[in-house]
Amino acid sequence: PDRIVPLKPTPSLNATMRLSAEVLSLAEQRPNALGEREIVLRGLGIPTIEHLAVTRDAFDTMDFSDNRLTRVENFPRLNRLSSLLVGGNVVTGVDARNLATNVPNLTTLVLTDNQIAGLHEVAKISDGCPKLEFLSLRGNPVVRRQYYRLYAINKMPNLKVLDFVKVKEAEREKAKRLAMSAAGAALESDVRLEARNAATSASSSSSGTKTFVPGEGRSAEESFTTQFTKEQKAQIRKMVAEASSPEEIERIESSVKRGVFPTPASGGGTMTPTLTSEAATAAKRSGDNDNEGTAAKKSRTK
Repeated sequence: PDRIVPLKPTPSLNATMRLSAEVLSLAEQRPNALGEREIVLRGLGIPTIEHLAVTRDAFDTMDFSDNRLTRVENFPRLNRLSSLLVGGNVVTGVDARNLATNVPNLTTLVLTDNQIAGLHEVAKISDGCPKLEFLSLRGNPVVRRQYYRLYAINKMPNLKVLDFVKVKEAEREKAKRLAMSAAGAALESDVRLEARNAATSASSSSSGTKTFVPGEGRSAEESFTTQFTKEQKAQIRKMVAEASSPEEIERIESSVKRGVFPTPASGGGTMTPTLTSEAATAAKRSGDNDNEGTAAKKSRTK
């Protein structure tokens, strides 16, 4: 008898799946109940947001629910994206700068049932999403913090619904009064201290495990910003715009993340890596040091 093969096997609870160009191209794409164009990436065990440039800013909503994401970060420029669904992950924080710069029109952010614990992360959400109208942090430890709701309402002047409860004008006035009071000043001081402690902890943990690679940034966006000249950036943007497949865009992004300028080979389809000036200098310095060590050894032998 014919064997029945499921079209979309469900990953096990412990499985993870990299968010590759292929996964994005095969994901369900549909108009949702609001008539918005949505891509569905839920329940795949995705640990990191990456390679979203292959979507070419074609979606109003992205659904990352029920994955294994730990941070909301690493978005390319997505002007169209207005709704982000990230419930049921293990998110502990967001990259405010990345969101503010690359997802400037986000109005809905669902972070239900995650691991956000500090009010400083609420402040970062406010900084990263100035147009936010709908926010859910229900099921996160932070909702048990004193003054959580009033703090969030005061930080986000455009917020209309928080944790599925409409923000009333009386609440907004109460939040303003709290912010201007001595208790509000003490709360803000505590939040700034939380932010500093979190930054110090993150810096300490990353410095202990980071392996240096010449020219490599923390993300493709960081490498693109710091490792390439203005002319190279223009060429990379053109490559992405003229890419013939999601796989080609993924190769370009991978090279950029390593601090390598991706040059199409004459035969097409493959990339010939070229080090940026910063990476080439670092590599040359490393080679010079090796040569000096070899010469010293030869001298001692003589």
